[in-house]
Amino acid sequence: MRSIALAVFLGGLASVPALAALPPHYQRQAEFVAVIEAATEALGIAHPVEAVLLVETDHYEVKAGPCTLSVRIVDTARAEDPPIVGPRQFEARPESPVCR
Repeated sequence: MRSIALAVFLGGLASVPALAALPPHYQRQAEFVAVIEAATEALGIAHPVEAVLLVETDHYEVKAGPCTLSVRIVDTARAEDPPIVGPRQFEARPESPVCR
C-alpha cells in the first residue's frame, strides 16, 4: 500500500509543469525580439530596423536609417513581490529616437 501511495505521489510530482530561467542564449533571443518590436513601434514604418547593438547589460542601441534609438530592458516584477522561479519577466522600453 505504501509503495502505491509513493508511486502516485511521484507521478503527481512528474506531472507538475516546471518553470525555470531561460538559458542565456534564449534569454538574449527573447530580449532581441522585444527590442525589435519596441523599436518598430517607436520608429514606425518610415525607418525599418537595420541593426541592433548590445551597448551594456539591459541597454540596446537600434540603428534605423538616419535614426538611432536607445532601448532598455526593464524588469516588470516589483521589488515587494516574492521572487518566482521561471523566465525573466521584462519589457523593452524605447527612449526618444535621435535622427540626423
